[in-house]
Amino acid sequence: MNIFQKLTYGYSMLADGSYADVSGQDFVDHLSIGAPGWVGAWVAVGLAVIFGLLVYVFPVIMTENEHIQCYPLWLHCFYWAADFMGIWVFIHAWAKYDHFLLFLLLAIGEAIWVAMETYCLTRAIQYEHSIIWKKGTSTKTMVAEIVVLTLFCYLCLNFLRFEWHDETMWKFWIFTQVLVTTVPVWEMRKRGYKSGNCLALSIVFICVALVSFNPWCNMWLAIKPEFFSLQANPWYYLTGLFCLASAIYGLYLYIKLPPKEDVMGSGKKAILK
Repeated sequence: MNIFQKLTYGYSMLADGSYADVSGQDFVDHLSIGAPGWVGAWVAVGLAVIFGLLVYVFPVIMTENEHIQCYPLWLHCFYWAADFMGIWVFIHAWAKYDHFLLFLLLAIGEAIWVAMETYCLTRAIQYEHSIIWKKGTSTKTMVAEIVVLTLFCYLCLNFLRFEWHDETMWKFWIFTQVLVTTVPVWEMRKRGYKSGNCLALSIVFICVALVSFNPWCNMWLAIKPEFFSLQANPWYYLTGLFCLASAIYGLYLYIKLPPKEDVMGSGKKAILK
């Protein structure tokens, strides 16, 4: 099948004609010690996890320091729903696939992400209520809106998993990388100020795009090359090019925007410029 066919009506299929689903066994096959390419696969997973943590570590620091966040509220809700589901997906896989270590590590990582996302949601109520909600909105209403939005994201997530036969959420996870490398950039452009962001975070977004979408060693390719190779899935890499361009633009935009101001009136100066 040529590239035009792949981009218009082709989908990844295995040699037997079945579609390329991603199962827990794919993790075991490619990440077990001694498997072909297992070192590179672990490196790819490790880089994705490290930068995945940093995209929340830096915002947590900036939120506490500047009292404003770089991610819109809905994105926190989306990530909370995805990572909360991920805890149970990987715990189930850990039990099902002979306690394969990576599944336990990923479940623990998901719990850490949920904790950071919960922190950010609580700080949105505490610090950003004046710019997210109407004046006079009660805390009860704010919490209720967050719960409803998170539930909506959770329902949509699982509906898509069912539609995609996505046992391990591996097809769904890539959208977390797509969103984090694009949404904060355009949010900053819309706001027109640097507050809530930092130079280090803008660089991290570029690194996320590079480690997630390069066609030689990325976490998705390492686990399921039949589905995430350049030949099998050109849309994946075309999307990655857009994400990389967006992240690079975000760095340019951050540098070009005026110096930070105390947008929320907290009286604090930025730790991370």
